[in-house]
Amino acid sequence: MRVPGPVAAAIELAMDDFRPRDVKPHRGATVDEVCMYQRESFDVTTIPGPEGILFVRFTLSPGACEQEGAINDAGATYAVDTRGWRILAVQH
Repeated sequence: MRVPGPVAAAIELAMDDFRPRDVKPHRGATVDEVCMYQRESFDVTTIPGPEGILFVRFTLSPGACEQEGAINDAGATYAVDTRGWRILAVQH
């Protein structure tokens, strides 16, 4: 799949906020907790919005983590300004 440069940049900006590279699971974390810290555990969807806004949605990939409970709400949606390269809003 080819992703246009501005879309890839918006995804990376949002992902850096959603799952920063330097944040690690706490000591003694379960396998499922570790899974939730991994970027590759999440799918991404983008939707263009008005005036240079791109909505970037992260959802847990089906079957990525086996944890029971409220795992379905582990994602977030970001509104990214692709003109000023900033995050305008986040909905968890």
